[in-house]
Amino acid sequence: MSCVIIMYEFKPIEGEILDAPYTRFLELCTEWLKDTRNGIPLELDSPLDCPVHKWVVANRAKCKNKTVPNTEKCPICGSYMCPDCGNHMVDVLSRVTGYLQVVSGWNVAKKQEFEDRKRYKVAGDMI
Repeated sequence: MSCVIIMYEFKPIEGEILDAPYTRFLELCTEWLKDTRNGIPLELDSPLDCPVHKWVVANRAKCKNKTVPNTEKCPICGSYMCPDCGNHMVDVLSRVTGYLQVVSGWNVAKKQEFEDRKRYKVAGDMI
């Protein structure tokens, strides 16, 4: 498989890489990121420009759930994504003073506070 790297952009050639299974595609992207940027995530204007999200769209990956209890950070761009299908079109909700709110609507300081929170696993549950 081959790809063209221009100015730290990931450009698959004729869908060869996009045809790989999701886990293999993620491995290839992670290796590329280590080789070209020392593992530093891409800084993109939109999470929809991430190669992982583009794989999801190209392969029409379907998520088995409408909601998931936790999101993950994309290893390629650092944006939030669905842990099941890799889709970057997610709304992250957090409970603040008894109400669920979409994190993207928060101010910069509140978003940073959310990022700084530590998550712990206790008997299979995420806290």
